[in-house]
Amino acid sequence: MTPVVPVAGRPLLLGLAGLAVVAAIGTGPVLDALSAQDDIAMARDRLARAQAAALAPPSPAPLSAADEAGLVAAFQSRLSALAAERTVAVDGAGIQPDPSRPTLPRLSASLRGTAEGLHGLLDALETGAPLVVLEEAAISVERPADPEIGRATVLRLTLTTRGVLAPAPKATP
Repeated sequence: MTPVVPVAGRPLLLGLAGLAVVAAIGTGPVLDALSAQDDIAMARDRLARAQAAALAPPSPAPLSAADEAGLVAAFQSRLSALAAERTVAVDGAGIQPDPSRPTLPRLSASLRGTAEGLHGLLDALETGAPLVVLEEAAISVERPADPEIGRATVLRLTLTTRGVLAPAPKATP
């Protein structure tokens, strides 16, 4: 025997069935809207990071030249310009080719100066253009201070960095 639903309960059952159909149909767009909202939030985050990167100051280019002689001259010139602004003397600069990295030869330099002068020179080398990143630095006392005559301590700085040998531009006919 099949259950008989009274006539008064049928509209209620039809209403509940209709509500279930509407809920099933409406769930898809709601879930899609929630997913789209997450996608929009991620896109806004990427846009904010891209805008911040675009507004950031460009990083300085590394010290580079087309050949080894030009690289040493550029390095010597950079050191001399920075030394002239401080209490530092450049005793010499040279190049040491690296067979394992031929386009990144080692550059070395020897400088003398006060602690403040050498510190300022190193800071300017690592933050200004062209960018010079130190691999090694050794500081030793060249001449101790003499308080009787007011002479400051003179330090010797020997540093090693890398330069970039840029390929020569190709001539266009």
